[in-house]
Amino acid sequence: MNAANPESAVATDPARPFLPKEKRSLQKAHRLTPKQKPLALKAAPAQKTSRLWSVAGVLLILLAWHAAAKAMGPMMMATPLQTLQAVPRLMQSPHFMEHAGASLMRIGLGVSTGCALGFVLGILAGHSSRLRGLLEPLRWLLMSIPPVIVVVLAMLWFGLGSPMVIFMTVLMMSPGMYVNTVKGMLQIDRQLTEMTQVYRFGFWRRLRHLYLPALTAPLTAALLIATAGGVRLVVMAEVLGAESGAGYALANARSTFDTAELYAWVLLILLLVAMLEFLLLQPLQRRLGKWKEPSHA
Repeated sequence: MNAANPESAVATDPARPFLPKEKRSLQKAHRLTPKQKPLALKAAPAQKTSRLWSVAGVLLILLAWHAAAKAMGPMMMATPLQTLQAVPRLMQSPHFMEHAGASLMRIGLGVSTGCALGFVLGILAGHSSRLRGLLEPLRWLLMSIPPVIVVVLAMLWFGLGSPMVIFMTVLMMSPGMYVNTVKGMLQIDRQLTEMTQVYRFGFWRRLRHLYLPALTAPLTAALLIATAGGVRLVVMAEVLGAESGAGYALANARSTFDTAELYAWVLLILLLVAMLEFLLLQPLQRRLGKWKEPSHA
């Protein structure tokens, strides 16, 4: 027996022969030097986004915005300072709460209804290949048609106002959530699904202990895309065919060449999306992803 080779010494022990998989793992471990093993363990956690470089990116955008505003002139683009000065005046105007409240209501109803509809249909389609095939043409149609066409058709069907905006938002948001939910459902281990059936899990227990943990990554990504996309769609629909809302106020500011007010509305819309992401979506993502945290017990 060769004492210099511990792998051959253990593998040739007749009392306990290694299985092929176990032997490959041992060979892989012996190929790592003592210096490489700590590095391999440290490389396992995913890298986080650098906050310092994020701040640098924001400053770069502000610098480019200021340079572009100076080059185009005040009639075409307001500077960041002029925009910040216009925000308090805008919030003190008599119609601000009316427009902001209308947009928030449309965003809340449209995005939540669209995401809920896509999620429910995705759960059902993940269980039934027939339903999946039945919904596939509609999914392709809704994801292929330009949103502007949907706005024009909704204006013909519902006229101007909130029903048109909400209908268009639901129609455009549900396919993205549906696709991500179906993809996640199809990746769930069938043995886990059969185990929940053996232990007679009801729908809500399966949803809490199997579906939601398995769908954490696709759901949070779809919610982020739906929230940002829903805000854009609502504002676009209000610009084209509404009598109130942030988009309607944007169109009015554009028609009067009040660039400071126009960019103040844009800044407030961006702040709304940031608040929804950092105060709602990221805490929800951390809560849904708690099961992935390693146990130190």
